[in-house]
Amino acid sequence: MSSNLIARGLHKRFLGPGGASVEALAGVELELDAGRHVCVMGHSGSGKTTLLRAIAGLEPLDAGELWIGERRVDTLAAEQRPTRTVFQMPALFPHLSVLDNVTFIDRLRRGRAAPSQSSADAPDLLARLGLDPAEFGSRHIDALSGGERQRVALARALYRAPPWLLLDEPLSALDRPRRAALRRALARIRRDQGVGMLHVTHDAADALALADTLVIMSSGRVLASAAPEQLYRRPPDLETAHLLGELSVVPDRARAGFLRPEQLRIVPADGGRVGARLLARSCVGPLWEHELALEGHATPILVASPLAWDGPEACALDWNDDDVLELKE
Repeated sequence: MSSNLIARGLHKRFLGPGGASVEALAGVELELDAGRHVCVMGHSGSGKTTLLRAIAGLEPLDAGELWIGERRVDTLAAEQRPTRTVFQMPALFPHLSVLDNVTFIDRLRRGRAAPSQSSADAPDLLARLGLDPAEFGSRHIDALSGGERQRVALARALYRAPPWLLLDEPLSALDRPRRAALRRALARIRRDQGVGMLHVTHDAADALALADTLVIMSSGRVLASAAPEQLYRRPPDLETAHLLGELSVVPDRARAGFLRPEQLRIVPADGGRVGARLLARSCVGPLWEHELALEGHATPILVASPLAWDGPEACALDWNDDDVLELKE
């Protein structure tokens, strides 16, 4: 049976400062395929966290329906829904070992039928999430770092997982190398287990690396829902474009629009469209960021490239017209 996640006309209002009504969800409509990784992004106050909490059963809706497969779930209590939530600050049992935390669902299900969903065993999940079960399995939670606790929370959610996991910034406590490794591990486990993930994040790198579908929210509404590479290269609006990465104004007064910094090229002074002067450059992982002053422009422009420009300070810029994003400010 399909476990597609369907939201129909979700509405939620809160009382804001001074008693004013704030619309957190304003008729949200979504249909998300089972077994997919869906990232939800938006500025603070866009409604993304309210959406996750409403699906989890932690925030009652004012109107609308939520379905998972053929089962309506907005009428069910949180513990009855075929979902499991991982919060930014993991709620683990400090008196239990790591392994007992991961398998805690078995205590709750004693005497009940085992779930039909296939699942990796607990030690395997710990290992795949970067925690050696021989080293960490018997440890208590108080002996773990914040990043290790978050990985234990993810392992617990993935153990005998329901059709959908709801993830609230689950990678935020991790440093860059572990974050990248965990993204890859999550993608492999999701594919192996067939579990769907609805993942709220403010981090464009996480969203672009993980999502099969990327949902952009603003003012309680869905602005866009599509493959992340599509929204990055051809965003439907300026808000979506800014959320997913840096933008540089096209340095040509004859054409309005924007370019991603990596779509601009630094070339010798006699070979580009507009003269420029290198102000600064810095290494940001796999790319070099260059700040350039342009002839006739008051604002510097940002250019990103795999190699550092090592030519003279006086240079020029070039780009492909097909890459220009014609978005209104």
